[in-house]
Amino acid sequence: MKKIMTALAALLLAGTAWGQDPALTRFFEQLERIGNRMATAMNADDRKEMESIYTELAVLYEQQPGHVKETAAPMMGEVWYNLACLRSLRGDTDGATDAFVRALKYGWDDYAYTMNDPDLANARREPRFMELVEGLR
Repeated sequence: MKKIMTALAALLLAGTAWGQDPALTRFFEQLERIGNRMATAMNADDRKEMESIYTELAVLYEQQPGHVKETAAPMMGEVWYNLACLRSLRGDTDGATDAFVRALKYGWDDYAYTMNDPDLANARREPRFMELVEGLR
């Protein structure tokens, strides 16, 4: 599973330049709280909580106005990729594939990482998932 903490940190740092925009300010404040929870969940290897947090990030993103979405879009590929990983780990290969579709929509394009990530071993057994991965070549 790729870590998203770097992406969250980068967005939070970028957020300091947007202090004049109330929508961005609120979004970055929410990201900061979520980032703190994510760090705790990752340190505890609490996969259920991590999946919940990634889902919360996806919902939060969808609730934002267009200019906030544009700013945050680069992190969404990793959010959905990590959801695919977590779903694969718990054996939900259909859910993993659905999340991977969304990761691709948001720009996920790392074929080698996807093929070698042990978290996706279950998902890679599914033809539909592999068809999507092969599209990255």
